[in-house]
Amino acid sequence: MTLSTLIGIVLVLALIFFKIKSKAPKKNGKMFHSDGRRKTFHDFEQERKQGLDHGIRGLDKPFELGGYGITHAPTRSENFFKPNPKFNDERIANDPRGIFAEAAMMALTARVCDTDKRKYVLMRNLYVPARAGYTEIDALLLHQSGIYVLESKNLSGEITGYLESERWNQHLNEHTEHTFHNPIRQNIGHILALEHFLKIRHEQAHFISFVVFSDRCVLRKVPKDNEFWSIVHCSELKDSLLQRITSRKTIYTPQQLEDIYYKLQSCANVSEEIKAKHREYAQHRGIQS
Repeated sequence: MTLSTLIGIVLVLALIFFKIKSKAPKKNGKMFHSDGRRKTFHDFEQERKQGLDHGIRGLDKPFELGGYGITHAPTRSENFFKPNPKFNDERIANDPRGIFAEAAMMALTARVCDTDKRKYVLMRNLYVPARAGYTEIDALLLHQSGIYVLESKNLSGEITGYLESERWNQHLNEHTEHTFHNPIRQNIGHILALEHFLKIRHEQAHFISFVVFSDRCVLRKVPKDNEFWSIVHCSELKDSLLQRITSRKTIYTPQQLEDIYYKLQSCANVSEEIKAKHREYAQHRGIQS
């Protein structure tokens, strides 16, 4: 075989390869480059800056990943995630009817993180595998300063409970009283499930627990805050979370946050069957959302 023949064969094979590659289905344009590589924080930051420079509308709204993110968060389609002068911090914090609940908690958390300026990922309603099936996490903040697990309690009345108690009390009036699962223990369960799922060693974990109660309730006797958890009303969340975040040094790199985010994607996209089974289990155990 002559050299010219060999070169000709190589050129034909190369042509066939590039034709096949060009016909291959492209990945989601928002998440990937045209050559199939996954976009990074830096790529999205550059896109956002270029878009704003060219007057593209919508790029100034909150993103899933800390101000720049992977894509606009689909859970931010509600009014309180849109620039609306009628829906301010005071309104989402002071919610007498409890109609905003988890969404208000998410909005306030995002605003704190945008103030801090470091990278973060804010996820909602995760179903993490656990010993008894799945455990549901209301909100999870992956921040460069740590992993914050937020549990929303949209309750009214007087709330009392002790650290060692399995159940806490909700006193509505002299004739009506209910109990609910100890939210500190509940969030510890969430954290242990996350450690196992993400394969993070307990001694190397940087988890902080936040239990966020509605402003409609009164916290009479509950454990005091410490370095591992905070128990707050929704109206107190912004200041308390900001104090936590700004007092902590940077632990995770943007790449590490991305890796954790992608590992948790399967927990954010579970089937309706899994959700139904979890609701049935929670009702059986008397776990109050």
